[in-house]
Amino acid sequence: MPNYWIPPGLVAALCLIHLLGQVFPRTYRRMALQPRHRDIWQIATFHWVHGSLAHLFFNCLALLILSTLIVLQDAAQFWWLSLVVLMVAGWGTWLFSSAERVAGASALVFGYWGFIVAAAAISGKPQWTATAAISLLFYSGLWATLGKVVKGTSWSAHFWGLCGGILAALFLFSRI
Repeated sequence: MPNYWIPPGLVAALCLIHLLGQVFPRTYRRMALQPRHRDIWQIATFHWVHGSLAHLFFNCLALLILSTLIVLQDAAQFWWLSLVVLMVAGWGTWLFSSAERVAGASALVFGYWGFIVAAAAISGKPQWTATAAISLLFYSGLWATLGKVVKGTSWSAHFWGLCGGILAALFLFSRI
């Protein structure tokens, strides 16, 4: 059975949670990550919180495209990759972010993008090379935003998401 439902399902879940956040705004805000705060459960929830419809839209668009590129290669890898990115980005952001609160699925965007590029470089497989070429064509601008400090944007979540994606690719494709 094809897993083509995964990327639209991910986007639908983000949109549904955002809608529920409008009904329960206090709970929704509490899901955002407060770095080094005792509520470490936020490591698992901050990816689902977005500050605005524009924030949600741009993350959903990138997630739809990048997750589709990964699922077309191997859906089982997608789930494992997502778990690695969520954990590395979550803990890295919790430990090192200087932001007061962190929210958004940007860490997943950077993680998926990093995985695709690293998979092409490490595996040498033509399908990953083609996938990386497509992702670099559409998302080469992510490099410019990686270390850019902008008020209200967590460079830390971006950086640790990218690290999680690269780490997952190293684990899956290296022959070490």
